[in-house]
Amino acid sequence: MTAPPKWHVYVGTEIGLLKGVDTENKKFSNLNSFDGLCKGDEITAMCWEDSKEEKVYIGRKNQVVQTFDCATQSFSEPRSCRVGEGAIKGIYQFNNQLVTAVESGIVKLWNENEEQNALIDTKGKLSKMTPNPFVNSQVATGGEENDLKVWDLQAPNSPVFQARNVPHDFLDLRVPVWITDMKFKSANNIVTCTRHHQIRLYDTRAQRRPVIDMEFERYPLMCLSLAHNDNQVVVGSSRGRMVLIDLRRKLLVHAFKGFAGSIRSIHCHPTLPLVASCGLDRFLRIHDLNLHRLLKKIYLKTRLNCLLYQTDSSYPNKPPKPPAIKNVKEVVVDAEEEGMWNAMPLVKEQHSVKRLHRIDALAIAKKKRKKAAVS
Repeated sequence: MTAPPKWHVYVGTEIGLLKGVDTENKKFSNLNSFDGLCKGDEITAMCWEDSKEEKVYIGRKNQVVQTFDCATQSFSEPRSCRVGEGAIKGIYQFNNQLVTAVESGIVKLWNENEEQNALIDTKGKLSKMTPNPFVNSQVATGGEENDLKVWDLQAPNSPVFQARNVPHDFLDLRVPVWITDMKFKSANNIVTCTRHHQIRLYDTRAQRRPVIDMEFERYPLMCLSLAHNDNQVVVGSSRGRMVLIDLRRKLLVHAFKGFAGSIRSIHCHPTLPLVASCGLDRFLRIHDLNLHRLLKKIYLKTRLNCLLYQTDSSYPNKPPKPPAIKNVKEVVVDAEEEGMWNAMPLVKEQHSVKRLHRIDALAIAKKKRKKAAVS
């Protein structure tokens, strides 16, 4: 019996295909068939079932959820989780129960009988729901004119934290709100990005307004991921710009090049200094966060929405090391050539000496003329 293929990254597409990508060999495969897919089968949310990373939850635009088994390379039967309106904008598992969030602002917890166990109305349009990895019962939500809120599924009647908008701008106009993505840095610290090109850090213990508020360029920010440095995040824009931002200094650290379309998903590897990204230009890219280099670029043929990175670091897809010196003679030759070039006089120095001699000669001639005139 042959072992199942090892996929390092799972990618969800606009046409409903789930793709497994072997980044080491630059190969990919469609894990489900294209036959029978329609516009409503677009994959809009993905997550791991648990920390073992053996199964992938897939949320679709038509509010249908499926599970992909990585060991058997098979899909479960489609499960309808219809509530409210719009596509699924977030999905995860809590106490062996499924939690979904839809675009109309409804967050629901489903039991095995496909009945709701908890219902949260966020009172606005949702663009993203993210679970709190430090407090499993909590989720963060945000969207268009629906500012950041943190909810506890065990007490769904009111949020445990509700952000307050920043003060009016210099024209005394209200600052619009449109959160597109968020991540928990800790149990109480949350980073968000917005369609109004803002990056904000909230401390739920300190205040309702962001403790750090900065802007980047003038294009909508679509997604973000936490870097290994506690003060840095990677964000992607609708213009096709992926950058590394230092929140504490509010500065751009590095801009990754080579993108040609809106970036929809970014995921930093949990243990390695690698970051995967995908978007509308149909490419999956793997960058080195430390060296700021593009390591892999794989064309996946369809527009991409979301991705999941395998935590398993046993595969050899690691940042390349600097090239080693192969021959000792090369070092000797280089040293001799360097010494030869250093021994040569600079042309600039020779010109400067000639110019000094000319200046001295002119001064002597001038003195002689003055003496002759006096006499």
